[in-house]
Amino acid sequence: MADRVNEPYLVGQEAIAGELQRGKWCVYLHEWLGDEHDLATWRTQVAAHAARSGVEVCFMEIPRKDMTLVANVRALPSFEQVTESVAALEHYRGLAAGHRRRGVLRRRRKPAE
Repeated sequence: MADRVNEPYLVGQEAIAGELQRGKWCVYLHEWLGDEHDLATWRTQVAAHAARSGVEVCFMEIPRKDMTLVANVRALPSFEQVTESVAALEHYRGLAAGHRRRGVLRRRRKPAE
């Protein structure tokens, strides 16, 4: 099982099973689902992709953080690993929000004459 938390990166549904087979786990920000998916449909699709690869998954919703953990039932992360993952994603979320705010402020400025 992977011992340390990586920088956040997106993994497509079809690639999640491979990540889980390698002992990794995935924590998804609900906003990454976008407008085309709802959480229940996404979970069903992820479970189906994983089942085709022989991976039994479990999901743990983290409602106060708007995140969902996806893990291989045979390689569950520790509490500390989940806590680190959530903290890393909250940090990423804060950085992304900061970039969006700065971008909005830049667009509102009038060009110098």
